[in-house]
Amino acid sequence: MQKIDILLADLKINIEHKYDYISYLCKDYISQSDTPDIIAKADNAAILKEKELVPSAPIESCESLCIYRAIGERLPHFDRFVFHGAAIEYGGNAYLFTAPSGTGKTTHINLWKQYLGDKVDIINGDKPIIKAGNISTVYGTPWAGKEGYQRNTSAPLKAICILKQGKENKITKLELAEAVNHLMRQVYLPSDPSALSKTLELLGTVIENTPVYILECDISKEAFETSFNQMAKL
Repeated sequence: MQKIDILLADLKINIEHKYDYISYLCKDYISQSDTPDIIAKADNAAILKEKELVPSAPIESCESLCIYRAIGERLPHFDRFVFHGAAIEYGGNAYLFTAPSGTGKTTHINLWKQYLGDKVDIINGDKPIIKAGNISTVYGTPWAGKEGYQRNTSAPLKAICILKQGKENKITKLELAEAVNHLMRQVYLPSDPSALSKTLELLGTVIENTPVYILECDISKEAFETSFNQMAKL
């Protein structure tokens, strides 16, 4: 068994691993630490179970997902949780776009990149970490989806946008109950009851302090302008 130390979402994490892939994946986050906040590892049974779910996935990739799940189980005790979404930074703030897989998160953040250029930085394309607070923080992670869009950086969260395919481009701000209903599906929910309860509390804090919108859109420039003008334009 090998070990590496990383700094992830301002937490010191020690990872015990079998395959070299995890060291490559986390290369931008390597950081020596004396006393880790979290120790994460994946046993063979968990890895093989992951492999059964996606038989085509390389075994080392299965291990990495199991390790991230192990980290996700512990994060709520540090006021953090894993979120399924694509996070970008613009003007010093983070904007988080979420939707079921295949609905267009990557396409939409690429529209922001297309029309704003170097003013936009992609924090993470699939599984960022959120630290909840009066002003929540979004962190990049090595687990970033098939495109691998990620940076070891962070930014204060200004808005969350739920994407929905539509024939016209329109954006609507959601009430608290509606936002909870949509976003619950995009949060990693730990198996441990205390961590699960804490995660729900943290999600509530994020939603109470962050505007949440639903964007019905296509893949046009107007789709970008609709989201940008509502969430980011001063």
